[in-house]
Amino acid sequence: MSQVSPPLQIAVYIAAHGFGHFTRTLNLLSLLSHSKKYNFHIRTSSSLHTEPLAYALHPSIVQTNPYQLDAEQSLHSLANFDPSLPLAEETKFLKEHNIQAIIADAHSLPCLLAQTVGISSILITNFTFDSIFQAILDSDPTCTNKAALQLKIDEMTHQYALAHSVIRLPGHISFPFSGPQIIDAPMHSRKALQTRSETLAGLGLQCLESKKILLNCFGGHNSDSLSGVPKLPEGWACISQTIHSPPLFYKISHNVYMPDLIGACDVVLGKLGWGTCSEVIGNGYKPFIYVPRSAFIEEAGLLRWMESAHRRIVRLEVDEYESMDWRGAIGEAEKVVTSSSVSAKNWEKDDAELVRIFVDALEGALN
Repeated sequence: MSQVSPPLQIAVYIAAHGFGHFTRTLNLLSLLSHSKKYNFHIRTSSSLHTEPLAYALHPSIVQTNPYQLDAEQSLHSLANFDPSLPLAEETKFLKEHNIQAIIADAHSLPCLLAQTVGISSILITNFTFDSIFQAILDSDPTCTNKAALQLKIDEMTHQYALAHSVIRLPGHISFPFSGPQIIDAPMHSRKALQTRSETLAGLGLQCLESKKILLNCFGGHNSDSLSGVPKLPEGWACISQTIHSPPLFYKISHNVYMPDLIGACDVVLGKLGWGTCSEVIGNGYKPFIYVPRSAFIEEAGLLRWMESAHRRIVRLEVDEYESMDWRGAIGEAEKVVTSSSVSAKNWEKDDAELVRIFVDALEGALN
């Protein structure tokens, strides 16, 4: 009788910035868990996790609202981030739990941790935070401690270079480091589990059955810069994370299962974030109105991806969004549906390919 190998012990480090890193990593882990070959230990300070760490694993990107960056506060976070506590605590954790490999999405410290304890790390991401902070630093002419901050960013880049490999997701931008093997992977995303009618009934919004529905979501950010109720075309209603003004706007909680809402809506309005982009594509190629985030360097990669893989995207400038007349953008989004076609996609095949890529990368890292 053949002996079954014990599961590999893998630490999974997830950035605490926004919803996207957390949801996409959990979706990946669900795909990998079918084989029962791995025991995953999630390490994150994200409040989305049931047991968040009491200390930060990385400096924060600070936003004033879902589409505007606070450069001063972000650089302040970078300047004051002290890695000594997480390094000590996580080194202890890795040794106590006999961790054999690390997955990271997408901060740099786990790569250093892996080297410290003599194991390999695999990055799974479309961008890295050294490039984000570099862009913020380069765009701030008033910064008085540029040299010290540059050293911090360079240290991040050096840590990323310690990774064994990078599984590069669609929508990527260039990585400032070199060294790790880069493997391109297909998109993966959470899928809707309920029908439109079931989703609306679960929200108590059966009254919207006969309406066209706009989903207004910004990746879990609570703040909004709107001061009133936006205008919608006739026959439309909006499910929103921030606005409640029946009978046209209905506010939902932030812990709803977003793929069900995307599946139930006709158009999505939000920002270009990897989680939303992937779920818009994976749940019916829903038309997507995006509010640009000019200070976010990763947006360029996401926009290229959406323009090639999605092709149902409409830009709504910040001042137009804040003017609260969304009728023109919604009308344009309706038009792109009729003017573009999308081919049926075998998502199960892509999921299987992603799993194969991960297994191969992990085997290469362990050997």
